Amino acid sequence: MRITQGMIANNALKNIRNSMLKREELSEQITTGKKINRPSDDPSKAGKSSYLMSRNRILNEYIENIKGTRSVLKYYDTALQEMQTINHRIKELTVQAADDTKTVEDRHHIALELEQLKEHLYKIANTQIGGKYIFGGAKTNVSPVTKENEAIIINTPQEANIRAKIPLENIEVEYGVTVYDVFKTDSGETAFGILERLINSVESGDNNSIEKDLGALDNILNNVNANLARVGSIDNMLESMEKRFENIVDNNTEIINDLVGADLTKAISDLTLEQTALQAALKTTAQILPQSLVDFIK
Repeated sequence: MRITQGMIANNALKNIRNSMLKREELSEQITTGKKINRPSDDPSKAGKSSYLMSRNRILNEYIENIKGTRSVLKYYDTALQEMQTINHRIKELTVQAADDTKTVEDRHHIALELEQLKEHLYKIANTQIGGKYIFGGAKTNVSPVTKENEAIIINTPQEANIRAKIPLENIEVEYGVTVYDVFKTDSGETAFGILERLINSVESGDNNSIEKDLGALDNILNNVNANLARVGSIDNMLESMEKRFENIVDNNTEIINDLVGADLTKAISDLTLEQTALQAALKTTAQILPQSLVDFIK
């Protein structure tokens, strides 16, 4: 087989071109930190990494939603614990007021404190976060309770008595607490109505009415305790899910790095070798081919 000058030139050009492409590829890997920068580099690995990155985006959204929900749960927890303390104090004062040894003045002072506690409950019921009422159910823009002629009534309509939910994966987690959950008894009375009756009974010394309303007060307290426990268990569940999602994201990220991440130390070393090889190829070619062709190549 006769080796012509053209064959030598074509082969030299091909090798130099391949070397320059390899050098460009290594330079891109060093710049981007990835060994796969486009699907054509490795369709299989690119497809897997693309799926995992898409999965991570979804999981990160879940994580952010969980963080936001858990911050709301802290407000519920604080408000319900405060209600728990207030209701215990109301019960304590009511029991004191039922004591026959209490004077009219004693009863008046107890009634005044009960009135103050009622106002405190009113403010808790209208607790807001970012302009939204946390006990408002589906009507977070409407104050859950209002005053009408000094009487405190539930303002949230019955159809809006819907607990807030957070969608996660294939489930929805119900986490909200509404004004109906903790300010209303099973029989339909409100905590404010019961308190108003108690205040009047304490002022008038009607111990029979006081004893009767103690049971309704216990019902309110039980509802508060039950919802406080529910909020705590939901927070624990969301914390567990948050950690699980974070672990999955970390694992996916590690797999993505294995699939497409470049070994920078190796890439830099390979680039140095490729540059050396290219210079050697150019020098060798210059000795074989006519000067005019080598000048063209350079």
